[in-house]
Parts: sequence; structure tokens; C-alpha cells
Amino acid sequence: MSDTPLLALPTIESAQAQKHVVHNDAIYRLDGLTQLSVISRALATPPGSFADGDRYLIAASPTAGWAGQAGKVAISIGGGWVFLTPRNGWRMWVGAESKFLIYNGTAWLDVLGSFNNLSMLGINTTADATNKFSVSSDAVLLNHNGTSMQLKLNKNAAANTASLLYQTGFSGRAEMGLTGDDDFRIKVSADGSTWRDAIQIDRNTGAAIFTNTALIRQAVNQSLSAQGPGFASDTYLAGSNVSVPATGLKAGTRYRLVFDVSKTAAGVAAPVITLRFGTAGTVADAALVGLTLPAQTAVADVGRFAVDVTFRSVGSGTSAVVQAMASLIHGLAATGLSTSSAPVQIGTSSGFNSTPANSIIGASINGGASAAWTVSIVQATLENLA
Repeated sequence: MSDTPLLALPTIESAQAQKHVVHNDAIYRLDGLTQLSVISRALATPPGSFADGDRYLIAASPTAGWAGQAGKVAISIGGGWVFLTPRNGWRMWVGAESKFLIYNGTAWLDVLGSFNNLSMLGINTTADATNKFSVSSDAVLLNHNGTSMQLKLNKNAAANTASLLYQTGFSGRAEMGLTGDDDFRIKVSADGSTWRDAIQIDRNTGAAIFTNTALIRQAVNQSLSAQGPGFASDTYLAGSNVSVPATGLKAGTRYRLVFDVSKTAAGVAAPVITLRFGTAGTVADAALVGLTLPAQTAVADVGRFAVDVTFRSVGSGTSAVVQAMASLIHGLAATGLSTSSAPVQIGTSSGFNSTPANSIIGASINGGASAAWTVSIVQATLENLA
């Protein structure tokens, strides 16, 4: 008696006696293999109780009635066991694990688990060596799994790139992310080859630089806490100091300062605003321009001072020059903070070096002898940077 080549079903020989026995055995085997589904693949010993048709994938090192049958499919038929050797391509459901397996001629593979560690994957398109995961779709949804959801882009080193690239016809037009260092950038291109930074956010300070936007790229500082009474001698104004970014200054850079003052009746000297530049952020910094406004009178008053400074030139040595203007608006016409209702003073600096690292621009105030000024708000801006 011979068996069929694929499922090893017994065949009926000519003039064979008890043909029905052979036929029924083949039917039982076929019944066991069709829609193959085993109860478990973890047993190495036959279960204590079983029913006809129960099927198992025998585990390693089997004993008792399964001895020597490791890796075979055991089918319960008529109170005993029939063993079938898996062949390449067989598919099987394992009920205890809710897994669908396929046999590759050596081992059973988890069909869904086999999606791990794929070398590439294309969905409705073809992946390639560069785009190892490719999707062609009208939309892609990445949904949460109960609470939050993050999309992570991880690069190997600071000099590498982790970004989102937006293209037209596979030519880059906008990119955002960490491109070449660890500052966050948004940049654009008209042709996919020449790129221009639009925004750069410093990774250490969080300061945003608007690279190609005139008069918007700026650094700021302020103080909202009251300062004084005081300023009877030259005193650095807290909140007036602005750090020069590493990208530096350029001709046309502007420093703007406003501060609100209230004075008592004490003090009648001419107030002096001194523009300072250095690395200390104190009166130790170099005095660039001193702006002396008209004298005060012995009357209480309130007002707002404004200082507007423009870098006419920048550079090392004595290349840099600034022009500064101070103005005052106050509550009284010709008394109090000034004998003039709206005084203005203009001055130009001598040449100086504007290039030292960690430079600071700010101002000191001298209200003169006996002055009792209280400064309530200070706001400073450095704009149109290089």
C-alpha cells in the first residue's frame, strides 16, 4: 500500500481486502488536516482527556504515547493518535495562543509576528533602500492608544539630521527639525537646492531668531519690578541690558529702551542717560554715549524716557559707531523732571569694538544729587540683528 505524495494519505491497492479501512483512515487524516487548527503546541505528553478530532503540535522531547514524535501534528482518531509530519507551506491556527503560523520547512513562523524586523515595507507603493518604509495614500492617521501619542524622529549625532521635509514633485520646498546641529530650524527653498533659514530656535536659551525677516529678528529684556527710590548717582538700569546673540550685530541694528520714572520734589540736576557696551552688564561696561537732558525742578513729576540707538557701523577695533537719541514725555509743562515739556538729546559715539563674544548693551541713569527716582517699568529691545 502506498501513500499520496503531499499529505501521505493511504491509497487503496487493487484487489485489497478491507478497502473501507484504508479509505476511512485517509478520510480521518484529511479531516484532521483540512482547516488545520491545533489546541496547543506546548504539550510534550498526551493530555489526560481528549476527544476525537483534537489536534496538537507536539513540543520538544515528548514522552509516553507521543515519544519520538516531536514537531509532528497529533490527531486524535478512534481513541488513539495519528501523527503527521508538517510540510513546507502548511498553515495552522494555535487556539491557546490565538496565533496563525506557517511552516517554512524548518520551523513554524508567526505570520503577524514576522512583520518585526522587516528590511523594508511599502504600502500601496514600492519601498527602496533609502525610503525603507513608503506609503502612497491620501491620508495617514497615527492615533493614540488610550491617552497620548508621540511621533519620534531620532538621529545618531548632532551633525546629522532629524526633520520633516515637504516636497513638490519630489523636490524639497520646506523643512523643519534638527538639520546639521541641535538647534530647531524651519527653512524653505524655491528650487530644492538653495535653502534659506526662516526661524532658528537656540537649543540652550529658547531664543528665536528670524533670520531673513528685517526688524523682527530681535532680542529683548525687561524689568517689571520697582527700582528705587534712588539714582542720585550713576546706576545701571536693571532690565535695560540685552545680550548680543552669537550671530552678532550689523549696520542698521537698533537698540530701543523705554522706562517710566516718578520723582519726588528732591533733586534739580540735569539727568544723564549713558549708553554702555561690554560683557559685565554693569556700570563697569564702556560708556559709548552720554545724553544729558535739561535740568529738573524741585517738583514731583512722572514721565517716560525713551532711548533709540542705531548702529551706523559695526566691527572690530574702532570700526563700530552708534548714534543715540533720548527723549522724555512728562506730566508737567516746564517743571518736575525737566524744564522742557518734551526734551530731546542726540549724541554719536566714538569708534569702538562691537565684536567681543558675550557682549551686552544697556544703560545707566544718573538723576543727579539728591534725586529720589522710582523706576517702575523697563523694556529693552535689540532688533534687526545680523
